[in-house]
Amino acid sequence: MIKIGLTGGIASGKTTIVKYLMALGVKVIDADLIAREVLEIYPEIHAYLKETYGDVVFREGILDRKALGKIIFLDKEEREKYNAVIMPRIKKLVEKRFRELKDEKYVILDAPLLFEEKFDKNMDITITVYVEKDAQLKRLMKRDNLMEKEALTRVESQMDMREKVRKSDYVVNNSGELIDTLAELTLVLKKIGFENEK
Repeated sequence: MIKIGLTGGIASGKTTIVKYLMALGVKVIDADLIAREVLEIYPEIHAYLKETYGDVVFREGILDRKALGKIIFLDKEEREKYNAVIMPRIKKLVEKRFRELKDEKYVILDAPLLFEEKFDKNMDITITVYVEKDAQLKRLMKRDNLMEKEALTRVESQMDMREKVRKSDYVVNNSGELIDTLAELTLVLKKIGFENEK
């Protein structure tokens, strides 16, 4: 199995890339979906959130992910505390998914925090979906209905895009038209030998 770590900044268009790869038959492990699963599997995470934030992040007993997001995006210390609680459990479930897909030739881990949480150490190849900051902000403001200041705070809460590019084996630029992005992705797939596997 060739493990491919795919990452990118918030609103970089990574989801579009993932959908295209899935359409090609590539198996994808989605770290964000696993984070949601983990919240259901481990009640102690809910207990931690309840103890830490009280009813601020709950609505009628249900976790309000948007309210939680506002807190952890705005406060680095709170974000690090939360990640320290949830991330070991996410990693455990990611490893389980890889074991379940052991007979696949290529498996992609779609992880926004690929480098920040050192998922890349267990990958054979890493790819960053890059986007210019101006385009990223506009997309994020439109997608999540945010004011520019809040959008900028969320972008800056993540590793600088240039640093992700520096750490990556391959980069797909998604700043322009989709057709150009997919052309770049196709070249990357050729370089890693995927074309021969169709």
